[in-house]
Amino acid sequence: MINSTGKTILSSVILLTLAVLPGKLQAATSEPSSPARATLKSSALVSQSEIKADCLIKADCNSEFRNELANIHLGVIPDPLGELVISETELRNKLGKMSGRLDLPKKVVIRRQGAFLKSTDVIAKIKTICNPDQNPNIEIDTSRIPNNIILPGNLQSWALSANSDNRLGMRLFSLTAETDGGKFRQLVQVSVVKIIEAAELTRLAKPGELISSEMIGKKRVELKSEQANLPMRYEDVVGKYLARYKSAGTILRSTDLAKDAENVCKTKNGNLPRKTSNFSNNRENWVVKPGEEVEFHFANGTLNLNFPARAMEGGQVGDQINLINLKNQKKVQGVITEKGRVEYAKN
Repeated sequence: MINSTGKTILSSVILLTLAVLPGKLQAATSEPSSPARATLKSSALVSQSEIKADCLIKADCNSEFRNELANIHLGVIPDPLGELVISETELRNKLGKMSGRLDLPKKVVIRRQGAFLKSTDVIAKIKTICNPDQNPNIEIDTSRIPNNIILPGNLQSWALSANSDNRLGMRLFSLTAETDGGKFRQLVQVSVVKIIEAAELTRLAKPGELISSEMIGKKRVELKSEQANLPMRYEDVVGKYLARYKSAGTILRSTDLAKDAENVCKTKNGNLPRKTSNFSNNRENWVVKPGEEVEFHFANGTLNLNFPARAMEGGQVGDQINLINLKNQKKVQGVITEKGRVEYAKN
């Protein structure tokens, strides 16, 4: 028989056992916990060029995953609006051991943020700067400007400024923009020309000749600079006198003209260039000597040829001499127009 003291002790043991037993049973029956896992997204939008794996993790993912993935480099998207496509196999290789704790998609597409600046807006601004008076004879080649200029973020403001003061020729502009993705700067180049109808000789002309519409034609010329002695317009040379010998196809310039028939280029002895076909006997004044190789220019209509020839006779500017065409060894005649150059002229 158990006395009252024994009963008290036994009750205490039973109560203690019942309190501890559920915890032990639960610990005994529970399995070891598995490592945490996460699922990667199949697409992402980034703002930077360097791509890290943490861009594919969901926002509610724990910080441990995020920190580990932030140290894994996936690739580079150098241009705004560009994209990076990674297959499951390639992604697994880049993630290494980390891939065992992640659920991977079959393919990942990562795109970089960006925006467009329309080229039409830029071109309109350039034309306003280059041709403020809207001169129809000014032409601006904007073919070097891309159709759309890609910006690193959404456009907030932009400006265009000229980097040079020249009005014709190649012009360089600086395009700057403020975006929510940072500042943007790009150089833009255009070509600006002025179109004129220049006077072009249709035949060999001699000093002192009065220029008429029968001896010149109109030729479209692009002026690419504002330097001195530019080609002259057709209407500005009619009725002027020629100052020196000029061959067919020559575009006339201001230095080719004389104020009157007497104000023409003279020879070394101060006389007007000879207009006869007889050559000079004064060898000291000869600019072409017998046996010398010269350039022979032949012009007839639209045909213009240059070939080497050897002078059979000597003379000064304006003299007509006989030569040998070194291409076919045939005899030709021409008028000396300058040292080392002879031109064919119809009689």
